[in-house]
Amino acid sequence: MVKSAGHDADGRYIPTRQGNRAFGWVHFSGPHNIHSSKVIKVAVSEHPERGSTTTRKLYGAVLYDRLGIILARVKVVAQYHWETADHKYKLADRDDKIGVITAYCQGVNKCPDALNRV
Repeated sequence: MVKSAGHDADGRYIPTRQGNRAFGWVHFSGPHNIHSSKVIKVAVSEHPERGSTTTRKLYGAVLYDRLGIILARVKVVAQYHWETADHKYKLADRDDKIGVITAYCQGVNKCPDALNRV
């Protein structure tokens, strides 16, 4: 089940699936305190970062509060393929994409609560 979706700056469709404890919304929302799909959409709207491959895309974004103070540096890892890299999860439609595997804030164990109000 797709919880939300966005497109990166190169036009790639990047879904965020409900997932489970291994990937997707369930995997990162609780442990990393990201509860706003807007945070993920902002990060994946950029061009993939250096280190990305054909099937694994890395995205990053710096999110600010209304005063221009940095709230967090968010990283998103997405699988741009119909199956996960470990081959444990596969989609029936080979044209579809797994999408967001995980998301987190750099340098902290949990993202700040204020990030979810962006």
